[in-house]
Amino acid sequence: MKLTSRNELSKYKILPFNLYNEAGEVVLKAGDVLTVGKLLQLKAFDKVYRDSSPSEDEAKYNQTAPEDGGSETELKSAVASSFDDDFDYDNLNLIEYKTPINKYSKIDYKEQMKLKTYLMKTIELLNRTSIKEAFPKMANLSEIITNTVIPKFSEIEHYSELRLLGDYEVCHPINVAIMSGMIAKKMDFEKDFISDIILAGIMHDIGKYRLPNAFKTTGTITNIDNEELKKHTIIGYNVLKKELKLPEHICNVALQHHEHNDGTGYPHGISSDWISIESQIVNVCNCYDNFAFNKTGYVVKNNRDVLRLMLSIGTKRFSAEILYTFAHMFSYNDTMNFSDMASYSA
Repeated sequence: MKLTSRNELSKYKILPFNLYNEAGEVVLKAGDVLTVGKLLQLKAFDKVYRDSSPSEDEAKYNQTAPEDGGSETELKSAVASSFDDDFDYDNLNLIEYKTPINKYSKIDYKEQMKLKTYLMKTIELLNRTSIKEAFPKMANLSEIITNTVIPKFSEIEHYSELRLLGDYEVCHPINVAIMSGMIAKKMDFEKDFISDIILAGIMHDIGKYRLPNAFKTTGTITNIDNEELKKHTIIGYNVLKKELKLPEHICNVALQHHEHNDGTGYPHGISSDWISIESQIVNVCNCYDNFAFNKTGYVVKNNRDVLRLMLSIGTKRFSAEILYTFAHMFSYNDTMNFSDMASYSA
Protein backbone atom coordinates (compact mmCIF):
# COMPACT_ATOMS: atom_id res chain seq x y z
CA MET A 1 0.00 0.00 0.00
CA LYS A 2 1.02 3.59 -0.60
CA LEU A 3 0.34 6.63 1.61
CA THR A 4 -1.93 9.15 -0.13
CA SER A 5 -3.42 12.56 0.63
CA ARG A 6 -6.73 14.31 0.13
CA ASN A 7 -5.03 16.69 -2.31
CA GLU A 8 -4.00 13.75 -4.49
CA LEU A 9 -7.45 12.19 -4.24
CA SER A 10 -9.28 15.41 -5.14
CA LYS A 11 -8.28 15.04 -8.81
CA TYR A 12 -10.48 11.95 -9.17
CA LYS A 13 -14.21 11.88 -9.78
CA ILE A 14 -14.29 8.09 -9.41
CA LEU A 15 -11.75 6.14 -7.36
CA PRO A 16 -9.51 3.88 -9.48
CA PHE A 17 -8.21 2.02 -6.39
CA ASN A 18 -9.20 0.98 -2.87
CA LEU A 19 -8.45 3.22 0.10
CA TYR A 20 -7.39 1.82 3.49
CA ASN A 21 -7.02 3.12 7.02
CA GLU A 22 -3.92 2.47 9.17
CA ALA A 23 -5.34 -0.89 10.26
CA GLY A 24 -5.50 -2.02 6.63
CA GLU A 25 -9.31 -1.91 6.51
CA VAL A 26 -10.98 -0.76 3.30
CA VAL A 27 -12.67 2.62 3.84
CA LEU A 28 -13.57 3.36 0.20
CA LYS A 29 -13.64 0.97 -2.75
CA ALA A 30 -12.42 1.31 -6.32
CA GLY A 31 -15.31 2.57 -8.43
CA ASP A 32 -16.82 4.72 -5.66
CA VAL A 33 -17.89 8.19 -6.79
CA LEU A 34 -15.63 10.54 -4.84
CA THR A 35 -18.15 13.05 -3.52
CA VAL A 36 -17.43 15.96 -1.20
CA GLY A 37 -18.98 13.94 1.58
CA LYS A 38 -16.65 10.99 1.04
CA LEU A 39 -13.61 13.27 1.00
CA LEU A 40 -14.79 14.88 4.22
CA GLN A 41 -15.18 11.39 5.72
CA LEU A 42 -11.49 10.76 5.18
CA LYS A 43 -10.64 13.55 7.62
CA ALA A 44 -11.56 11.11 10.39
CA PHE A 45 -8.36 9.14 9.63
CA ASP A 46 -4.86 10.39 10.44
CA LYS A 47 -3.44 8.52 7.45
CA VAL A 48 -5.03 6.99 4.36
CA TYR A 49 -3.42 4.47 2.03
CA ARG A 50 -4.14 3.43 -1.55
CA ASP A 51 -3.30 0.37 -3.58
CA SER A 52 0.34 0.58 -4.63
CA SER A 53 -0.57 -0.30 -8.23
CA PRO A 54 -3.74 1.43 -9.43
CA SER A 55 -6.11 -0.63 -11.55
CA GLU A 56 -5.78 -0.69 -15.32
CA ASP A 57 -8.95 1.35 -15.47
CA GLU A 58 -7.37 4.39 -13.79
CA ALA A 59 -7.21 6.40 -16.99
CA LYS A 60 -10.91 6.11 -17.67
CA TYR A 61 -11.77 7.03 -14.07
CA ASN A 62 -9.48 10.05 -13.98
CA GLN A 63 -11.67 12.90 -15.17
CA THR A 64 -9.49 15.93 -14.52
CA ALA A 65 -9.75 18.88 -16.86
CA PRO A 66 -8.10 18.34 -20.26
CA GLU A 67 -5.09 20.50 -21.01
CA ASP A 68 -6.78 22.12 -23.97
CA GLY A 69 -9.56 23.21 -21.69
CA GLY A 70 -13.02 21.69 -21.33
CA SER A 71 -15.11 24.26 -19.46
CA GLU A 72 -16.05 23.84 -15.79
CA THR A 73 -19.71 23.74 -16.84
CA GLU A 74 -19.02 20.86 -19.25
CA LEU A 75 -17.13 18.93 -16.58
CA LYS A 76 -19.92 19.42 -14.05
CA SER A 77 -22.51 18.28 -16.55
CA ALA A 78 -20.47 15.19 -17.40
CA VAL A 79 -20.54 13.89 -13.82
CA ALA A 80 -23.92 15.24 -12.68
CA SER A 81 -25.69 12.00 -13.50
CA SER A 82 -23.58 10.21 -10.86
CA PHE A 83 -25.20 12.19 -8.04
CA ASP A 84 -28.62 12.36 -6.42
CA ASP A 85 -29.71 15.98 -6.89
CA ASP A 86 -33.24 15.35 -5.68
CA PHE A 87 -32.32 14.55 -2.07
CA ASP A 88 -34.95 15.14 0.60
CA TYR A 89 -34.33 16.28 4.18
CA ASP A 90 -36.55 13.62 5.71
CA ASN A 91 -35.04 10.75 3.71
CA LEU A 92 -31.30 11.30 4.04
CA ASN A 93 -28.78 8.50 4.37
CA LEU A 94 -27.25 9.51 7.70
CA ILE A 95 -24.37 7.05 7.48
CA GLU A 96 -23.16 8.72 4.28
CA TYR A 97 -21.35 11.48 6.17
CA LYS A 98 -19.23 10.57 9.20
CA THR A 99 -19.43 13.51 11.57
CA PRO A 100 -19.42 13.95 15.36
CA ILE A 101 -22.52 14.87 17.30
CA ASN A 102 -22.65 17.30 20.20
CA LYS A 103 -23.72 15.00 23.02
CA TYR A 104 -24.77 17.97 25.18
CA SER A 105 -26.93 19.63 22.52
CA LYS A 106 -30.63 20.31 22.93
CA ILE A 107 -30.89 19.50 19.23
CA ASP A 108 -31.65 15.80 18.86
CA TYR A 109 -28.64 13.83 17.57
CA LYS A 110 -30.51 12.70 14.45
CA GLU A 111 -31.49 16.29 13.74
CA GLN A 112 -27.85 17.34 14.09
CA MET A 113 -26.88 14.68 11.57
CA LYS A 114 -29.67 15.66 9.18
CA LEU A 115 -28.80 19.37 9.29
CA LYS A 116 -25.15 18.69 8.48
CA THR A 117 -25.74 15.97 5.90
CA TYR A 118 -28.32 18.11 4.10
CA LEU A 119 -25.98 21.10 3.87
CA MET A 120 -23.04 18.88 2.90
CA LYS A 121 -25.07 17.52 -0.02
CA THR A 122 -26.17 21.06 -0.90
CA ILE A 123 -22.51 22.13 -1.04
CA GLU A 124 -21.84 19.19 -3.37
CA LEU A 125 -24.72 20.36 -5.56
CA LEU A 126 -23.39 23.94 -5.57
CA ASN A 127 -19.88 22.80 -6.50
CA ARG A 128 -20.95 20.80 -9.53
CA THR A 129 -23.96 22.76 -10.80
CA SER A 130 -24.87 26.36 -9.94
CA ILE A 131 -26.12 28.61 -7.19
CA LYS A 132 -29.58 28.61 -8.77
CA GLU A 133 -29.73 24.82 -8.46
CA ALA A 134 -28.49 24.84 -4.85
CA PHE A 135 -30.45 27.83 -3.54
CA PRO A 136 -33.82 26.06 -3.05
CA LYS A 137 -32.06 23.60 -0.74
CA MET A 138 -30.51 26.46 1.26
CA ALA A 139 -33.88 28.18 1.51
CA ASN A 140 -35.46 24.94 2.69
CA LEU A 141 -32.74 24.52 5.31
CA SER A 142 -33.44 28.01 6.67
CA GLU A 143 -37.10 27.12 7.09
CA ILE A 144 -36.21 23.86 8.83
CA ILE A 145 -33.99 25.74 11.31
CA THR A 146 -36.70 28.38 11.81
CA ASN A 147 -39.36 25.80 12.56
CA THR A 148 -37.42 23.14 14.47
CA VAL A 149 -34.42 24.76 16.19
CA ILE A 150 -35.49 28.31 17.06
CA PRO A 151 -38.54 27.12 19.06
CA LYS A 152 -36.04 25.49 21.46
CA PHE A 153 -34.94 28.98 22.57
CA SER A 154 -36.54 28.72 26.02
CA GLU A 155 -34.84 25.36 26.66
CA ILE A 156 -31.30 26.60 26.03
CA GLU A 157 -29.17 27.59 29.01
CA HIS A 158 -25.71 27.34 27.46
CA TYR A 159 -24.27 28.00 24.00
CA SER A 160 -22.70 24.55 24.16
CA GLU A 161 -26.24 23.16 23.86
CA LEU A 162 -26.55 24.61 20.36
CA ARG A 163 -23.26 24.31 18.49
CA LEU A 164 -22.85 21.75 15.73
CA LEU A 165 -19.48 20.02 15.69
CA GLY A 166 -17.44 18.66 12.82
CA ASP A 167 -16.12 20.04 9.55
CA TYR A 168 -15.93 23.83 9.58
CA GLU A 169 -17.16 24.23 6.00
CA VAL A 170 -20.39 22.41 6.85
CA CYS A 171 -20.95 23.43 10.48
CA HIS A 172 -20.01 27.11 10.27
CA PRO A 173 -22.90 28.28 8.04
CA ILE A 174 -25.41 26.37 10.19
CA ASN A 175 -23.97 27.61 13.49
CA VAL A 176 -24.02 31.21 12.28
CA ALA A 177 -27.58 30.80 11.03
CA ILE A 178 -28.83 29.25 14.28
CA MET A 179 -27.16 31.80 16.53
CA SER A 180 -28.33 34.70 14.35
CA GLY A 181 -31.89 33.39 14.57
CA MET A 182 -31.59 33.07 18.35
CA ILE A 183 -30.44 36.69 18.72
CA ALA A 184 -33.31 37.86 16.51
CA LYS A 185 -35.69 35.80 18.66
CA LYS A 186 -34.28 37.38 21.83
CA MET A 187 -34.74 40.84 20.33
CA ASP A 188 -38.41 40.06 19.59
CA PHE A 189 -38.19 40.35 15.82
CA GLU A 190 -41.05 38.92 13.78
CA LYS A 191 -40.81 35.39 12.38
CA ASP A 192 -40.22 36.66 8.82
CA PHE A 193 -37.17 38.60 10.03
CA ILE A 194 -35.91 35.55 11.90
CA SER A 195 -36.36 33.32 8.84
CA ASP A 196 -34.60 35.84 6.59
CA ILE A 197 -31.61 36.28 8.89
CA ILE A 198 -31.24 32.51 9.18
CA LEU A 199 -31.11 32.30 5.38
CA ALA A 200 -28.62 35.19 5.32
CA GLY A 201 -26.51 33.35 7.90
CA ILE A 202 -26.42 30.19 5.80
CA MET A 203 -25.36 32.18 2.73
CA HIS A 204 -23.12 34.85 4.27
CA ASP A 205 -19.91 33.30 2.82
CA ILE A 206 -21.39 32.27 -0.53
CA GLY A 207 -18.93 34.53 -2.36
CA LYS A 208 -16.03 32.27 -1.36
CA TYR A 209 -17.27 29.67 -3.82
CA ARG A 210 -16.60 32.10 -6.69
CA LEU A 211 -13.01 32.88 -5.73
CA PRO A 212 -10.61 31.25 -8.21
CA ASN A 213 -9.37 27.99 -6.71
CA ALA A 214 -10.58 28.95 -3.22
CA PHE A 215 -12.73 25.84 -2.93
CA LYS A 216 -11.74 22.73 -4.81
CA THR A 217 -13.62 19.45 -4.96
CA THR A 218 -13.14 18.94 -1.22
CA GLY A 219 -15.22 22.01 -0.41
CA THR A 220 -12.36 23.15 1.86
CA ILE A 221 -10.83 26.61 1.72
CA THR A 222 -7.29 26.48 0.33
CA ASN A 223 -4.42 28.82 1.02
CA ILE A 224 -5.35 32.10 -0.60
CA ASP A 225 -4.09 35.65 -0.23
CA ASN A 226 -6.01 37.58 2.43
CA GLU A 227 -6.72 40.50 0.12
CA GLU A 228 -8.11 38.09 -2.44
CA LEU A 229 -10.22 36.40 0.22
CA LYS A 230 -11.77 39.73 1.22
CA LYS A 231 -13.37 39.94 -2.23
CA HIS A 232 -15.86 37.24 -1.18
CA THR A 233 -18.07 39.93 0.37
CA ILE A 234 -18.63 41.86 -2.85
CA ILE A 235 -18.82 38.68 -4.92
CA GLY A 236 -21.38 37.24 -2.51
CA TYR A 237 -23.51 40.36 -2.68
CA ASN A 238 -23.55 40.25 -6.48
CA VAL A 239 -24.44 36.54 -6.51
CA LEU A 240 -27.40 37.08 -4.18
CA LYS A 241 -28.54 40.34 -5.78
CA LYS A 242 -27.97 39.82 -9.48
CA GLU A 243 -28.28 36.06 -9.89
CA LEU A 244 -30.81 35.13 -7.23
CA LYS A 245 -32.48 38.57 -7.04
CA LEU A 246 -32.91 38.30 -3.27
CA PRO A 247 -34.09 41.27 -1.15
CA GLU A 248 -31.48 43.90 -0.32
CA HIS A 249 -31.48 43.18 3.43
CA ILE A 250 -30.39 39.58 2.78
CA CYS A 251 -27.82 40.55 0.14
CA ASN A 252 -26.30 43.14 2.46
CA VAL A 253 -25.34 40.46 4.98
CA ALA A 254 -23.00 38.84 2.43
CA LEU A 255 -21.56 42.30 1.74
CA GLN A 256 -21.29 43.72 5.26
CA HIS A 257 -20.64 40.86 7.69
CA HIS A 258 -16.95 41.87 7.98
CA GLU A 259 -17.65 45.57 8.54
CA HIS A 260 -16.68 46.84 12.01
CA ASN A 261 -18.56 49.20 14.28
CA ASP A 262 -15.60 51.64 14.28
CA GLY A 263 -15.21 51.63 10.48
CA THR A 264 -12.06 49.47 10.31
CA GLY A 265 -13.69 46.51 8.56
CA TYR A 266 -14.15 45.66 4.89
CA PRO A 267 -15.05 45.94 2.05
CA HIS A 268 -16.16 49.57 2.38
CA GLY A 269 -15.11 50.62 5.88
CA ILE A 270 -18.59 51.73 6.90
CA SER A 271 -19.43 52.04 10.58
CA SER A 272 -22.16 52.07 13.20
CA ASP A 273 -25.69 52.59 11.88
CA TRP A 274 -24.50 52.43 8.28
CA ILE A 275 -24.18 48.68 8.81
CA SER A 276 -27.55 46.91 8.54
CA ILE A 277 -28.98 45.35 11.69
CA GLU A 278 -28.96 41.93 10.02
CA SER A 279 -25.27 42.31 9.19
CA GLN A 280 -24.47 43.44 12.74
CA ILE A 281 -26.11 40.28 14.09
CA VAL A 282 -24.37 37.95 11.63
CA ASN A 283 -21.06 39.73 12.29
CA VAL A 284 -21.24 38.78 15.98
CA CYS A 285 -22.23 35.18 15.26
CA ASN A 286 -19.67 34.76 12.47
CA CYS A 287 -16.90 36.04 14.72
CA TYR A 288 -18.02 33.85 17.61
CA ASP A 289 -18.00 30.67 15.54
CA ASN A 290 -14.63 31.49 13.95
CA PHE A 291 -13.16 31.92 17.43
CA ALA A 292 -14.78 28.67 18.59
CA PHE A 293 -13.25 26.81 15.62
CA ASN A 294 -9.87 28.44 16.40
CA LYS A 295 -9.77 30.01 12.94
CA THR A 296 -8.37 33.37 14.05
CA GLY A 297 -5.08 32.73 15.82
CA TYR A 298 -6.62 32.95 19.29
CA VAL A 299 -6.75 29.70 21.25
CA VAL A 300 -9.96 29.09 23.19
CA LYS A 301 -11.18 26.04 25.11
CA ASN A 302 -14.83 26.76 25.76
CA ASN A 303 -17.71 29.14 25.19
CA ARG A 304 -16.82 31.36 28.14
CA ASP A 305 -13.34 31.89 26.68
CA VAL A 306 -14.92 32.99 23.40
CA LEU A 307 -17.33 35.42 25.06
CA ARG A 308 -14.54 36.87 27.20
CA LEU A 309 -12.47 37.45 24.07
CA MET A 310 -15.37 39.07 22.21
CA LEU A 311 -16.19 41.35 25.14
CA SER A 312 -12.54 42.43 25.27
CA ILE A 313 -12.79 43.46 21.61
CA GLY A 314 -16.06 45.18 22.44
CA THR A 315 -17.68 47.97 20.46
CA LYS A 316 -14.63 48.57 18.26
CA ARG A 317 -15.89 45.71 16.18
CA PHE A 318 -19.43 44.98 17.32
CA SER A 319 -22.67 46.85 17.85
CA ALA A 320 -23.03 47.31 21.61
CA GLU A 321 -26.69 46.28 21.53
CA ILE A 322 -26.02 43.08 19.59
CA LEU A 323 -22.88 42.13 21.52
CA TYR A 324 -24.47 42.48 24.94
CA THR A 325 -27.71 40.82 23.84
CA PHE A 326 -25.60 37.91 22.65
CA ALA A 327 -23.47 37.79 25.81
CA HIS A 328 -26.46 37.83 28.16
CA MET A 329 -28.82 35.48 26.28
CA PHE A 330 -27.55 32.38 28.04
CA SER A 331 -25.36 31.56 31.03
CA TYR A 332 -21.91 33.17 30.94
CA ASN A 333 -20.55 30.28 33.01
CA ASP A 334 -20.50 27.86 30.08
CA THR A 335 -17.21 26.12 30.75
CA MET A 336 -17.82 22.86 28.87
CA ASN A 337 -14.63 22.37 26.85
CA PHE A 338 -15.17 22.00 23.11
CA SER A 339 -12.94 18.91 23.14
CA ASP A 340 -15.30 17.18 25.59
CA MET A 341 -18.52 17.81 23.64
CA ALA A 342 -18.06 15.50 20.68
CA SER A 343 -19.22 11.91 20.33
CA TYR A 344 -19.39 9.57 17.33
CA SER A 345 -22.10 7.45 18.91
CA ALA A 346 -25.73 8.37 19.51
